[in-house]
Parts: sequence; structure tokens; C-alpha cells
Amino acid sequence: MKEIHINQLTEQVVNDFALDLPQAPQSEEELLDVLADVVAYMVEKRLEYFMQILYCMDVDEDVMRHAFSDDHDEPVNVVLARAILEREKKKAQTRMEYRPKVARDWFDF
Repeated sequence: MKEIHINQLTEQVVNDFALDLPQAPQSEEELLDVLADVVAYMVEKRLEYFMQILYCMDVDEDVMRHAFSDDHDEPVNVVLARAILEREKKKAQTRMEYRPKVARDWFDF
């Protein structure tokens, strides 16, 4: 299994949330911090829109329920940010596994 690069995760998060980051995070922990701040804002100010994004990203509903429950000691935004990153990793891994080995040309069909 190939390692997912931080730039790939950052690009996916930036695209999904339409972010304009002044500087790209250099580690997964930095990306988690940035994402946790975005999630906190969205939960507080744009919850319905945020839930639509989670639905489109296909974040598991049980994970979302757990995040909004009292079954953990972490803030909701951190739990959700971690769940989003895990989902992004799975999507990136799937893309890597099913990417064509050889570039195909239109005329190959």
C-alpha cells in the first residue's frame, strides 16, 4: 500500500472546502489543525452547508453521530476533522489503486 503524500491530502481538503490557504501545511498534524479550525467555524456558522459537504464526501454517518455525542473527550471539530482526513486518505488510496498503469489516448478505444 502506497503512502499518501501530505500535498495530495491538502489539495483534496482545499478543493472540498474551497479554502484559500496562505501557506500549505507541511504535515498531517498541521493539516488537521487547519481543518479543525475550518470545521469549528462551519459547525458554528454554516452547519447545514457543512453537513452537505460531509454527505458529498461520504463521511460515515455513525462517525458524525459519534462526533456530536458525549462519548469522547475531544472537541467536536477535532473529531470531525480527523474523520474527514481519514475519508480523504481512503479516497486518495482508492484513486492510486485504480489509476491506469499506462496513460491512454483517446484513439485507443
